[in-house]
Amino acid sequence: MDADRERTLRIEIPPCAVSGDGNAWLNLQGLNGWQQVPSAPTALYWSGSIDLSGYARDYKTFYPAGGVIQEGPQWSAFDGSGQTVFTVVSSVPLNPDNLLLQVGGNGGPGFIDFSGVLSTRTGQQDWTTVLFAESQVNLINTNLPALGVCQPITVKQSGSLSPTAAQVLYVMKLVIPFTIGDLIGTTLGIPASRVILPGTMDQEPELEYMMRLSRSVELANQV
Repeated sequence: MDADRERTLRIEIPPCAVSGDGNAWLNLQGLNGWQQVPSAPTALYWSGSIDLSGYARDYKTFYPAGGVIQEGPQWSAFDGSGQTVFTVVSSVPLNPDNLLLQVGGNGGPGFIDFSGVLSTRTGQQDWTTVLFAESQVNLINTNLPALGVCQPITVKQSGSLSPTAAQVLYVMKLVIPFTIGDLIGTTLGIPASRVILPGTMDQEPELEYMMRLSRSVELANQV
């Protein structure tokens, strides 16, 4: 890659700590910018955005080359069993209720889902709008369960890495606690994290750029 075109997009996600009675989160002082998913308050999400409007004014396109998520020391879940975690970077707005249904259906944005089979499922999101996504499954460390430390047992990446002329990239991180006998645990500790997207910023031929921009607007309006 030409060094003067190289760009690294980054967004910081804060840590979070909540506690409760095992059925619901009652102490929410440590949400720290996180929110409860409206349709399932035991699941938590954080949303943010990466501003590309400056590049868009110069008619430039971002070409992602990959993605990585960095995290703080540990996940914790006292009296819990673990979590499903899903982080996504999209060129169209994201809805936490829809994301919960997509991930709960063993998929995610851009994957085939249960739309048309189960009435509660949402429609498909065009996979090209999902630049990068990562799913992670954490389980409690059974060697020292009293410490509440969870460790990842699977980490999987997806996404199209499609070039984008969007003015904004939307980022969402969703955490779904596992339940044992309908109990979610008495605490949940989510470490700080960082999403990094290396790539290049370049100017396309005018016709190609206008077609890409038109497609981006069309897909955004379908959400």
